[in-house]
Amino acid sequence: MEFLSDDLQEYISAHTTKAPDYLDELERETWVKVIMPRMLSGHVQGQILKQFSMMKRPKYLLEVGTFTGYASHFLVDGLQEDGEFHAVEINEELEFLIKKYWAKHPKFSQMHLHIGPAAQILNDLHKPWDLIFLDADKAGLLTYYEQLIPVMPSNSIMLIDNILWSGKVTEPVAKNDKDTKAILALNEHVANDTRVEQVILSARDGIMMVRKVSV
Repeated sequence: MEFLSDDLQEYISAHTTKAPDYLDELERETWVKVIMPRMLSGHVQGQILKQFSMMKRPKYLLEVGTFTGYASHFLVDGLQEDGEFHAVEINEELEFLIKKYWAKHPKFSQMHLHIGPAAQILNDLHKPWDLIFLDADKAGLLTYYEQLIPVMPSNSIMLIDNILWSGKVTEPVAKNDKDTKAILALNEHVANDTRVEQVILSARDGIMMVRKVSV
């Protein structure tokens, strides 16, 4: 669901810093070779993620649900020189494509890919995450949130994608859909979580910015 007219969307896109040329290649390859290519973030959302990363300058950066790795290139731009970027992706068939384009990024040596179920990987992957981008399966969002919040330092940031779910969060009929139910449950859980403060940004399909305020 687009929350703005097509003309405004095109205007925003035209006045947002473009992606590097090699990411245009990744976008084309994703649309040609991968199922559900619309899951790719695009350069407008990519620049939003980059701005957060550049402001936060994380030492430990996590992406849960990397798809073909497009958003990773924007997130990692703000990573400290001695920092670590970790991405989790369940689809092992995407590993080659992710790493093919990751290798073009100057910080490739700091980028670590974990293939497998996120809940299992996050149990074993413990870092004091400064910045997290959570863009994984909707049924698992609340589980991942609760795995990650306890290990986040105060003032660290979690960005959760697709939080408006094409507007279905306000549609009574859609609330019977399992993915919509999962997103509604997460939204309510975060809204009542005294460990955090949060705001929903209406960019693209909705991004919730969550700031950890207490350990």
